[in-house]
Amino acid sequence: MEEMSISRAITELNISRTIKGVRCIVRFPEGVSSLFDAFSTHLDKQISIPGLFRLFELAIGISNRALPDDPNTFLDHKPIFADKFVYVGSCKLEIHQSFNASAYFHLPFDVFSTLDYVGKSSYCKVQEMCQRDNSQWFARLSQQNIMVDPVTRKPLELPASWRKKYGPMCTGSPFVMEKLNRPDACMAVGHYKIQTSDIDSQNHTNWVVHVEICMNACRNGLDKELFSKPLIKNSKNGLKEIQIRYVNEALVDEEVVIHAWETSGRDDQLCFELTRGSDVCIQATIAFHQFCVKSTNIESIKSKI
Repeated sequence: MEEMSISRAITELNISRTIKGVRCIVRFPEGVSSLFDAFSTHLDKQISIPGLFRLFELAIGISNRALPDDPNTFLDHKPIFADKFVYVGSCKLEIHQSFNASAYFHLPFDVFSTLDYVGKSSYCKVQEMCQRDNSQWFARLSQQNIMVDPVTRKPLELPASWRKKYGPMCTGSPFVMEKLNRPDACMAVGHYKIQTSDIDSQNHTNWVVHVEICMNACRNGLDKELFSKPLIKNSKNGLKEIQIRYVNEALVDEEVVIHAWETSGRDDQLCFELTRGSDVCIQATIAFHQFCVKSTNIESIKSKI
């Protein structure tokens, strides 16, 4: 997310943060319902799943930025990573089913970011969105980040001093999404040309744009009933989990092919693969809850997808 957007969000939404060791807390006020290019506090709007990723992205940006009243950055991000690229290797978004039936963004909430694992060239963080009046998360993002040389675009080893400082404080294990095996025939195939607006500061397709492409393919397949009836039925229970594995970069004006299929032996999960020629750009899975919360509004679920 751009610096101006972060500044605007902090100022207009009165966002605050606290950094302590391997944990950072970003506090959001009540009434936050849309955080794309403009910030809104309209109570009648639902936040979509891509919007939820953008909200996590905003929290990451706030954590990593030096603020006027707090020059520190989470995990020493500014001095360590300022002249490097940080790529997302894998990520997993988990959504509590209550998210589909509750207006969490109409109330104050916090984003807890915790460094979970430190490797040689990558590290893993977990971010949890929680209502301020209780500790139960309603959305959780696990993310593997890889430090990359901006010129060669190859992984770099994390500084030994940084690993020594933060590694002993971590209690988790590395997170990497497992590789998928795409079948010869898919249930849905689409095409997308990468737009200039899809490119981020690292000159490749932003990690959240890949989420949007997969979600659009999912929505299109559901609307056209390209998937099995049991899966379409489960989709009405709301989204449970998204996993993405980033393999190769997609650049502006390149066309990617979107392949979609159902996981063998399951009626609650779709698989996706984006390819550019013979190269795989990303692989992803989208899973749905297998039962419905009684108070869930179906139109509310559709607006989130």
